[in-house]
Amino acid sequence: MKEWNHRSLKEFNRALGSDQPTPGGGAAAGAVSSISAALLLMVVNLSGEKPELKRLEEKLTECLERSYELMDADCEGFEGVIEAWGLSAESDADRNKKRLQVEKAFKKASLPPAELMEISLEVLKIAHIVVRKGNENAWTETGIAGLLAHAAVRASYYNTLINACNIDDGEFNEEKVSRAKSCLEEAESKAAELEEYLHEEIISCEYL
Repeated sequence: MKEWNHRSLKEFNRALGSDQPTPGGGAAAGAVSSISAALLLMVVNLSGEKPELKRLEEKLTECLERSYELMDADCEGFEGVIEAWGLSAESDADRNKKRLQVEKAFKKASLPPAELMEISLEVLKIAHIVVRKGNENAWTETGIAGLLAHAAVRASYYNTLINACNIDDGEFNEEKVSRAKSCLEEAESKAAELEEYLHEEIISCEYL
């Protein structure tokens, strides 16, 4: 498996646009989440030595690095699903084994998007601090970071749902889908709040 976090964006997008199954939407969401965290790091570094912002540097760096890792984890998870689907199903024993392996593979594949939702929501929450405490001349970067973090949450929500549709374990699905819905609801609220703040408190233009 290729480690996409060590390759160029051009190479990643070339593979993303090809007919190969990975990288796919989950890896793309990880890339978007990493860009969001990086943009906020940019604003923090443009905002001087403000202790309340400098404290966020370590957390944003963690989110950035983990987003990279989850790009690869998502590819690995889906490749496991493909491998499970390719198992023999000639006999009843084979079919039962395949069913169990497919279930196991989908459960593993569901973990990266679930974690990425949490990370992206955290980045979106940090954007709320940065937009109020950071350099106002970089409000577009903060706003774009918030939009991207929100998009990564929604993308990971979609991936969580599609995985749940292929898992028969109701208790497992209930926990994952319930948490995903909660994350999405919070992200929707935070994104709307950030948008409102940007337009009412920061954007000053006679044409708006």
